[in-house]
Amino acid sequence: MMKNVLGMINLMNEQDDLSTLTRNRCVAAVPFAGRYRLVDFALSNMSNSGIQKVVVLANSKADSLLEHVGDGHHWGLDASDEGGVSILPPFSLWIDPACASRTFDHGDLLHLYSHLDYLKSCTETYILLAPTSVIYRSNFENMVDYHLSSGAEITILFKHLTEIDRHAHIGRAYNLEMNDQGRVVSASPTYHALPSLTPQNIDLDTMVIERNLLIDLVEKSLKRGSEIYLKEVIWAHLADIHVQGYANHGYMAIMDSVDSYYVHSMDLLQPQGWKQFMMNQESVYTRKEEEQETACNHDALIRNSFVAHGCRIEGYVENSILFPGVTVSKGANVKNSVIMHDCAIEANVYLDRVILDKQVVVEQGAVLCGQYAHPFVAEKSEVI
Repeated sequence: MMKNVLGMINLMNEQDDLSTLTRNRCVAAVPFAGRYRLVDFALSNMSNSGIQKVVVLANSKADSLLEHVGDGHHWGLDASDEGGVSILPPFSLWIDPACASRTFDHGDLLHLYSHLDYLKSCTETYILLAPTSVIYRSNFENMVDYHLSSGAEITILFKHLTEIDRHAHIGRAYNLEMNDQGRVVSASPTYHALPSLTPQNIDLDTMVIERNLLIDLVEKSLKRGSEIYLKEVIWAHLADIHVQGYANHGYMAIMDSVDSYYVHSMDLLQPQGWKQFMMNQESVYTRKEEEQETACNHDALIRNSFVAHGCRIEGYVENSILFPGVTVSKGANVKNSVIMHDCAIEANVYLDRVILDKQVVVEQGAVLCGQYAHPFVAEKSEVI
């Protein structure tokens, strides 16, 4: 059955509010949890579900992502067997010929419209459309089976959240209201950080849709010109389109801001957060890199931290995540921080609630402190 499903990873709907972390990269390429990039989870879910052919709706900042993904073989998506990963490049600006004052420079509807010839040439009957800014684990084969058995035209993946879901730091999402049969009857934006006083069904921006229906919705909506995103079209026609909800359980994280990225990173260092994240973690794949040994000096002290391979630690590291190749010199103190690949933290530096992008150098004696709700963020290759 899954050979009849085309996987589609949508970068065009990414909420690009991750400050300097996405200045020169898309959200999908942002490193997470000491060894992954956010796109790894969507690709792994598709591969583990038996989907072999994946296309990426790329945006204008996807260069490093495309280098990371390659042909998809690291995720078991073998291009030699009519599978692998293909790229649908973005159109940065389109002017409506019927109204020269109306232009589109973002959103996925235009992107899909500009590649209708490709969509019409595909042989798969169904499309599974997934994001990269929402991390979860799901067996899409079960979701497709449910879609077929329910008679729905579209099936939407959601997570039921209550006030006890304190890991679910959410800035922007849709709350779905469903009837007793699980049909979605309304969708409303939600802007806050849970826990909430009322239970909510949070849309995980993932759907199963028949390919011909997707083509029809895109063509008609572009003629109307009132919507920019596919989800806007679907929400506006819930009375006419049978949209069914499909529940996902387990770990979930929405990365739509620096604050949410930091909160979810720090949650991994809590026993329950790490346990949820690590469940079936062997089924999450990433690009394989040459691994070097981690070196810890006899003066080094590491507490409640994730330290990746290739790090050299001579100082103090507490409650932090260190990506490969990080150096922490003697007398340096790193607390409550996320330090990405190949950063150099020199002697007697003090860091607390800090995110350092790749290859940052923090010079001797520097003191950098942020807040839990607003961490200090250093740009890639910055010298501080």
